[in-house]
Amino acid sequence: MMPMLRRLTAAFALHVLLLTLALAVPSAAAELRGPAGKPRARSLSPRLAAARDLGPAPPEAKTTVLVSLALRGRAALARFVEDVQDPTSPRYHRFLTQKHFVAHHAPTVRQEQAVVAYLQQQGFRITYRARNRLLVGGEGTVAATEQAFGVRLHDLVVGSETTRAALDEPSLPADLADHVVGVLGLGDAGGMKPHLRASETLDDAFGPPELARFYDNATGYDGRGETIAIVGLYAWNPADVTFFNRRFGLPPLPAGSTQVCTGSSPRAAGCAYNAGLSAEVSLDVEYAHATAPRAKVINYMAASPTYADFAVLYNTVVAGGGRRAARSLRGSTGWVVTTSWGTCERTVPAAWLRTYDNILANANAIGQSWVAASGDYGSRDCDDLPSVDFPASSPHVVAVGGTTPMCDDAATCDRYGYETAWSGSGGGSSTFFARPAYQQGCGVPAGSRRLVPDVALASDPLPGILFRHAGEWRVTGGTSAGAPQWAGFLAQLNQRRGGGGLGHPGARLYALCGSGAYHDIVEGGNGDYEATPGYDLATGLGSVSVRNLLSLY
Repeated sequence: MMPMLRRLTAAFALHVLLLTLALAVPSAAAELRGPAGKPRARSLSPRLAAARDLGPAPPEAKTTVLVSLALRGRAALARFVEDVQDPTSPRYHRFLTQKHFVAHHAPTVRQEQAVVAYLQQQGFRITYRARNRLLVGGEGTVAATEQAFGVRLHDLVVGSETTRAALDEPSLPADLADHVVGVLGLGDAGGMKPHLRASETLDDAFGPPELARFYDNATGYDGRGETIAIVGLYAWNPADVTFFNRRFGLPPLPAGSTQVCTGSSPRAAGCAYNAGLSAEVSLDVEYAHATAPRAKVINYMAASPTYADFAVLYNTVVAGGGRRAARSLRGSTGWVVTTSWGTCERTVPAAWLRTYDNILANANAIGQSWVAASGDYGSRDCDDLPSVDFPASSPHVVAVGGTTPMCDDAATCDRYGYETAWSGSGGGSSTFFARPAYQQGCGVPAGSRRLVPDVALASDPLPGILFRHAGEWRVTGGTSAGAPQWAGFLAQLNQRRGGGGLGHPGARLYALCGSGAYHDIVEGGNGDYEATPGYDLATGLGSVSVRNLLSLY
């Protein structure tokens, strides 16, 4: 359960009353009757259209599904999320508690129980029930899955990967379909990947001291009392983090910093330390800690990179749950969340995007701030056409692009020098998400779609960022270098404001354009888009002067 942020005001109580009346549902248990209906969004990946069919899957083989339920009062929730981040609104920063979110916007108990009952009737074992009732997971056989959802499951080759997927969009009894976003896990054909770009040289790489001087991160704030949640895969090695901290004169991770597995088994591959694959989390924890050294850091790990396991991961960070989570978090699931894992938006099924968006709307409504790397493939995240990376493309996330930093004095790098847009900085226009109200002014181009990125930070592998992993020093680049640092900056900002959460800071971030809070990047580009004065699709609003951001916010 999230901690109480503020008591309900009279105005919000009226909002709740009106919403309750508008969304009241019958008290009788719903029957599963009528013709089959389709969930609200497509559940199959567009990538399946080009798949090579290997034939039907064995009927007795095991399958897993994740049923995503729809929010109630989505339009009212969208208005609330917009108002709660608008400094001119009377609801500014009057966040909901998770209890009130569940009571008035989550699926009803009856709706969730109907899904559980249907899966059980079809022979599924229930493996997951979300605390906010947005997700229900089940395990069954291929035969049971085909019967339950009216699909044909085949083994397919998609690109270089072999996967098991449905040839048809799933169906459900109409009474269920009305409340279901999608049946997930039937045709993902993809998963989340880290945004990390290795470098071959240690020469001139930036470490915490250089980055702190370059971005003026001498603010007097250190994140004390705040929590940063890292969202991704794999565990960090405490020995690497300890060595990094000693080398740069940083304090140890604060008490309560821990790692939480959100899979059904603590032995899930995604929850283990892996010398070959844990580099991303090593970078994330070391630089979140370097920018906010007194903030508690919690690493939330998915069981695997599949969209289903990442949905459970995201939802655990927002709504609670997960192995050891209640004990380790002591009632708080972290007010600033950073992720450096993503995937090309155009390849993600619409039902997945809507599911993640529902979870992230929940996060913003209760005061969480999410930060995501914008991707490392420039303006073409899918290589062939202009495309953006998800979750950075979500309007509920601060998307961090990349720059190439240059010092006036390479020997000391004792102050800000100059930056250009990094060629790999993910940026462009979403094809799924609408333009949020906060994304305006400052040269933001006209249009109706969410634009990426919002801000930027050093990401070029040359000179690169120095970090410790697997017992050795390494240099990396990628927008994943900037995301955890921005999380640290927001933790400082929340500390300065007295805690309580920032929610999505977009309205204030865009309002600060031209104030001195940012270094406007006007050279370079990421393929299809050039850096220009004001906002651009390569570096967003620009990189940050942390001291100015905190004083002006």
